[in-house]
Amino acid sequence: MRRDYYAVLGLAATAGSREIRQAYQRLARQYSPDVNFWDEEARALFTEIAEAYRVLSDPAARAMYDRFGHRMGGDALEAGRRGEDVHVAVELSFAEAARGATFELEVPRFSPCGACGATGVSAGDPCPVCLGRGVRRAVDVVSVTIPAGVDSGTQVRVRGEGDAAPFGGPRGDLIVSTRVREHAFFRRQGEGVYCEVPISVWEALRGARIHVPTPTGEAVLVVPPGTTAGQEFRLRGHGLPKLAGEGRGDLYVTIRVEVPGGLDARTDELVRELERLIPLSPRVGLAQYAGGRQ
Repeated sequence: MRRDYYAVLGLAATAGSREIRQAYQRLARQYSPDVNFWDEEARALFTEIAEAYRVLSDPAARAMYDRFGHRMGGDALEAGRRGEDVHVAVELSFAEAARGATFELEVPRFSPCGACGATGVSAGDPCPVCLGRGVRRAVDVVSVTIPAGVDSGTQVRVRGEGDAAPFGGPRGDLIVSTRVREHAFFRRQGEGVYCEVPISVWEALRGARIHVPTPTGEAVLVVPPGTTAGQEFRLRGHGLPKLAGEGRGDLYVTIRVEVPGGLDARTDELVRELERLIPLSPRVGLAQYAGGRQ
């Protein structure tokens, strides 16, 4: 049957942290394996003393032990304790958000102390490197894969890459918040992407098949004859991947008609001839609104 941790250290349940530390140091020196290498009983006692100290020297672990005793103490307590989540941010280009990307991130976090093997004990005393907690601050490189389709403010959870818990407990998670830089050509709304593509006045008149950029490559857009400036076309499935499920959003292309300028006498004559052949009256009916009339 496991002994009460306070009894192991010879302390009352009201002992302060200084008393706990002093009791541990005294008993650890007495039963240290370095001194009692061949004494199996002393080595077993030392393990029991170290276990009691690890729990009682940690305020959170001690509070749990005081409440639940060995039902939540010792190995069960330590195994159940989890490290804290760690939050970092990463900035992505629009292309990285569209395709997904893998980053090697430098993550400040608590990691197992190498000096004491995460035990918190070195040469019979609290480890001077981690101050007896079994973990220490470090900056570790963690490989993080960001899925395609993230937007600014998306959080990606990487299981088991957060802070290490004291005394060998499981790590918390790494929470990566994303920020996607704006693009010079594309504008996004959720998984939908918007852009503006110029065409010539001749393509607008006669129609054309044009190549337009997409977030992941290129697509062909069929512009019908008589297309006007500001007209919007929808290319299904050429937007961004949907994070919540399968499929992609759409690409919305707004047409901008480019009109040539700087006409010489010959081209001006040709335009006049075209105007005669294709007469237009785009402002018919506007007079009724003069003066604010409806």
